[in-house]
Amino acid sequence: MSILSYAELQGAVQIWIARADLAANVADFIALFEATANRRLRVRQMLVTTTLAPSGGDATLPADYLEWKRVTWTGARRRELAYVDPDWLQFAYPAIAADLPNVFTIEGSVLKIRPLDDTALEFCYYQKIPTLSNAAPANWLIAASPDAYLFGALAEAKAFVEDFDGAQVWMARRDAAFAEIDRLSRASQAQASMRTTGPTP
Repeated sequence: MSILSYAELQGAVQIWIARADLAANVADFIALFEATANRRLRVRQMLVTTTLAPSGGDATLPADYLEWKRVTWTGARRRELAYVDPDWLQFAYPAIAADLPNVFTIEGSVLKIRPLDDTALEFCYYQKIPTLSNAAPANWLIAASPDAYLFGALAEAKAFVEDFDGAQVWMARRDAAFAEIDRLSRASQAQASMRTTGPTP
């Protein structure tokens, strides 16, 4: 059977675990796998770019934010801002003044830049994997790697019934799928070969 949607995934998990009494728990197993995937994966498909509008040097992070990749100040001469620890930011800028920003930090759900400036920021970040549901039956991960979803949900199912040996088997297959997703992501962003210049000997 194909596994390209939330409903198909639920059906596949029920077939593979062969436990009718666990049918009501399948959605939980899938949700737990998604939580694991969001902690473990940082791949090209998760990268998105949005605009943040700071006010008084603070900007609210997107609700689906996982990890930053790049923060770009979009003034007349664009510049990349450097990340610093929150404690360093407080030490280096005890008096908050307005100027062209150089650095940023993140505290809770807020991105802070110093010196202060309200120019828009281009924010490239890793986005949470869109949650599967009846209303949103597909996402990029199930389209590209339905096996990761299946193996991950089965690992959670085996742990739920305290079949820890079985859980280890499916966790190993889930982790192998994660490793392959990461490898393909890296390969898709790297040059396939080196380019040389100059005359051929």
